[in-house]
Amino acid sequence: MRIAFLSPIMSGRGGMESAVRGLALGFAALGHEPRVYLLGGPPPETVWLEQVPYAVFGNAQQGRLRRFYEYSFGLAKEFRGFRPDVVVALDGPRLLKGKIALALAQRRADMWSWIHFPMKFVDMPGLLRLADGHLAISEGVANELRDFLGERKKSRVKTIYNPIQVDVPRISRPAVGEPTVFLHVGRLEWDRQKRVNDLLTAASRLKGDFRLVIVGDGTGFTQLQQYGRELGLDNRIEWLGWKFDPWAAAARASVFVLTSSYEGFALVLAEALAHGIPCITSDCKVGPDEIIEEGTSGWFYPVGNVEALAHRMQQVIDNPGILPSADTLQRSASRFSATAVAERACKAFAANGSRG
Repeated sequence: MRIAFLSPIMSGRGGMESAVRGLALGFAALGHEPRVYLLGGPPPETVWLEQVPYAVFGNAQQGRLRRFYEYSFGLAKEFRGFRPDVVVALDGPRLLKGKIALALAQRRADMWSWIHFPMKFVDMPGLLRLADGHLAISEGVANELRDFLGERKKSRVKTIYNPIQVDVPRISRPAVGEPTVFLHVGRLEWDRQKRVNDLLTAASRLKGDFRLVIVGDGTGFTQLQQYGRELGLDNRIEWLGWKFDPWAAAARASVFVLTSSYEGFALVLAEALAHGIPCITSDCKVGPDEIIEEGTSGWFYPVGNVEALAHRMQQVIDNPGILPSADTLQRSASRFSATAVAERACKAFAANGSRG
């Protein structure tokens, strides 16, 4: 089976890129032929595309008519050569472009959406109705899609989750007598989606020996660094910046902490489990409650409740023995492997009668 992915411009540094790469490699491992089409230009970072066949159509410097030609006739020419059986679009506008290109190419292929956000953050959601089926990254997103599409089309929504690499090394925990290490990986934002300032505020209320290791960058990087200094945390925080492999940069970790106000899946939580790291996460919608089991692989706290977050973190400092075993955590992550997710996608295609 030949599968084409239609993607908007992405930075090359986020979870969507990891998900697309993972699913493409998962399809390849199953003997299928994936190809990624970047509509709008290449991302600033292209390391994530290594081992993934891809092509670029259009760029922001082109005029509107030139871009339309690239997206329509250029992509149609590509489809005539590649002959996809399934086209997976990451948003509504890419669905529309894919439909036009298939029509111009006189090529029949099933169109599937694969959105990575809750419905209220989806641009031009009406275009999702163009799809023959919908891959959902979590059951929470799936239910929102079913409500949006209505009774007649809700059976076309299939939850596959997001893929991660599971054959990864464990990240060691601090030895007895060493400081507790709280790890955060992701986009650095003040409030907004990621709410990293909540992590710093909670840390300022902790007692005992601990460190924060923060991997990533973003619009709030400078403001968060200044806030950490104001809270007197400067000598407790290690700011590592953006890393293509953030987990390799983390030498030690007791717990991973996620403070988001919303997610579509929270890929980073599944990745933490794969590395043997338990998680403290906000109970944001949607995603975390499908990855973390309270008390078994981590703990939840209410979004924005800094006092509750600090309480969870303090429990780990006071009693590291409450941390679940790395074996337990890695077993729980296995259902998100790239091949497992690709297998679920193939079953979804077959159930909807997709070609190939």
